[in-house]
Amino acid sequence: MDFTQLYNQLVEDFELEKLSEEDREAALFEITKTVQKQFLLDVYDVLGDEKFAALKTSTDMGEEFYATTLKHLVPNYEELFQIAREKVKESFKKSA
Repeated sequence: MDFTQLYNQLVEDFELEKLSEEDREAALFEITKTVQKQFLLDVYDVLGDEKFAALKTSTDMGEEFYATTLKHLVPNYEELFQIAREKVKESFKKSA
């Protein structure tokens, strides 16, 4: 995943271009947390209790081990992340 592209995409998706740098960073931080939560919920739905617990345990073993475990357990994790981002975006539009 290209994180610069994702960052720019979130700025556009949530129309944050007009905010000051400080306000944009604060908004992006909250949006990112929400997308991450949605992503983890979606991953949980795919993996179930046992495999999700294994993924969660892998976080204690370092970022590289977690990334490897995620790629192994959820080969389409990038697609799943984009779906989570879209869910948050659509939810935001409905509430705006």
